[in-house]
Amino acid sequence: MKSYARTRSAALVGVSLTALALAVAPSSSLAQAQASENVFANPPAALPEAEPAAPRLSGPKLLGAPPVQAADSFVDPRQNILYKFSIEFTEGAVRNPWTLSQDKVRLRSYRGSSVDPATPFLAPTITMRPGQTVRISLANNLFETKDGKRLPAEKCKTPEGGVNVPHCFNDTNLHAHGLWVSPAGNSDNVLISINPGVTFDYEYNVPSDHAAGTFWYHPHKHGSTALQVSSGMAGALIIKDDRVPTATTPGDIDVLLQDARGAAFPDKVMMFQQVQYACFDSAGKIQTSPGGAQPWVCNPGQTGEIRDYAQQLSPNASWASSGRFTSINGRVQPAVSELRAGVFERWRLIHGGVREAVNFRLFPMKPGAPNWNTVPAKDQASFMRTFCAGTALPMWEVAVDGLTRSEVFRTTETRLQPGYRADVVVYFPTGGNYCIIDGASDAIGSPSQQAEPIKLLGVAVVGAGAPAGDPDRALQNLMIAAAERNIANSQVREVVIRDLLRNLTLSKFVWHPTITTAELNAPIQELAFNIRRNPVKPGTLFEVNNPALPPDRSGQYVPSRIDRTANIGDVQEWRLTSTAAGHPFHIHVNPFQVVSVLDPSGRPVTNPNAPGFDPDYAGVLNQWKDTLFVKTNYKIVVRTRYQRYIGEYVLHCHILDHEDQGMMANVAIGIPDGLGGTAEAHGPGGHMDHGGH
Repeated sequence: MKSYARTRSAALVGVSLTALALAVAPSSSLAQAQASENVFANPPAALPEAEPAAPRLSGPKLLGAPPVQAADSFVDPRQNILYKFSIEFTEGAVRNPWTLSQDKVRLRSYRGSSVDPATPFLAPTITMRPGQTVRISLANNLFETKDGKRLPAEKCKTPEGGVNVPHCFNDTNLHAHGLWVSPAGNSDNVLISINPGVTFDYEYNVPSDHAAGTFWYHPHKHGSTALQVSSGMAGALIIKDDRVPTATTPGDIDVLLQDARGAAFPDKVMMFQQVQYACFDSAGKIQTSPGGAQPWVCNPGQTGEIRDYAQQLSPNASWASSGRFTSINGRVQPAVSELRAGVFERWRLIHGGVREAVNFRLFPMKPGAPNWNTVPAKDQASFMRTFCAGTALPMWEVAVDGLTRSEVFRTTETRLQPGYRADVVVYFPTGGNYCIIDGASDAIGSPSQQAEPIKLLGVAVVGAGAPAGDPDRALQNLMIAAAERNIANSQVREVVIRDLLRNLTLSKFVWHPTITTAELNAPIQELAFNIRRNPVKPGTLFEVNNPALPPDRSGQYVPSRIDRTANIGDVQEWRLTSTAAGHPFHIHVNPFQVVSVLDPSGRPVTNPNAPGFDPDYAGVLNQWKDTLFVKTNYKIVVRTRYQRYIGEYVLHCHILDHEDQGMMANVAIGIPDGLGGTAEAHGPGGHMDHGGH
């Protein structure tokens, strides 16, 4: 393994810089939000267990229990760490903007050593660093109850309609979304089931050359994934490091995101979730208000649940029809406080929802606005038109899907599909309130294929700061100063500074080299998502088709069928499309680089200055990702390398109810046999020399 130089990160300190003369007046809204306890907080840090060990005469001293710290700053220094989680039915409350009150809920959730009592169903943040071995002991305690007593566990059976009918809602497993680790055994293996009453230990050997970045974890048991994630079972997973680039190895973007004193930019983790809970009447139907004034209703004394797939998660049960609101770290429309004008912050945006897009934007709030937490849902569109107006603030995107970009991308909107992540640097020019907005989407830009109206996600409450000038120049100067301070090698430092002066290029911080056409050495993979009526019986088929194969070799998910094969060392091009609706393509283990995106007429859509530009693909060209939205009849080309890890894993649509219903495929990566095929352990001569698949 190569060694990596590191720089130390200091405490979080503000920067005395401002920009953009926007007239935003402070208000007393923060005090009002605090009174109602609807204030943003980073998710609690999952604290590793202190594992017993025999005493040594020499060697490293055993560390005591780590201090309780925020999830954005704590990384356990030990080489081997253990997290203990249980999965429980958890009671809590979710703020309902329709009634301006709290709805009682009972949700499936991850429980760790750290729990925020205000949001007990919010999963703790897991932090790792490259080179660590991390074990996660997962105890499934999802037992049904009757009259307050736990019922004995029963074996869940596959429905008569087959494995692609949602089922077994209390069976689970764990997926570390975006991690470059083994998919086999007890590593990132989603082809296993952890049933109620069973505890299973996952073990992740994070390679020393893993990129630092923003990832997440969630259940991935086929048949129950959407229901469990919609229940809130999702948490941030942060790989943290501050490796300095060398002549032969890349560095972490953390080395550059520092203020003038060498302190890391303040770091906020924002987990966006779409918890589609409902209360049911005596006939088992979802309750709605008389006359439809409010979509789904929970009366006083009732408890909201996620229990009925057909009513809550089927294509007929849209997010819009539920009337629910996207939450940030378990809170609906919170105040994001402890902000100061003129200070750059790093916000880690994670779409942990099931189906709807989140178009993240920031607007100054006009003076005179009432406390947003007193504005009912029916009046919020008018509130936003009146008070959330003007020019959207710029953001500087530094990473997508946990991987540092090849250059900083300046934007006023970050579009997140389910499974996406984006690390953005934000900056508030003056004190006051700012609207955090989920911008509107047209039907073709929405995974649900329904137009999504503008929604209020929360409000940034910003304290006054010192005035300054152009934020673009200020950010560039800070990053250059950090490079001068932290990179000892003069030649590398000169390259980094030259890059930063050239549109904030980040060539020394990209962990996956660009794949050239000359490097491709494996047959092209073709993939087409499709939805169609079942020709044999009532129902719908959700498919991942391979146009290069006979119809019986692809289509709906078959657990025993290997749909795609490759070998370690293969470098491959994939051509993606969809013949019905839009679908976020996600593949486990190895990320891919986006080569081109063409609309149905064959026109490129990634250039904002050219006709046909599609903002859903702004800034994606040449970037490395693990999830990418594929619109109807678009033609997308991506490339990937199969490195280091063998085994079976999956690709699928990240609209998770589509995945549960069959829009998933198995991938097998093997060892080459030296003859153009895949080696087998028990082929002729005792070797895997049967030839390729």
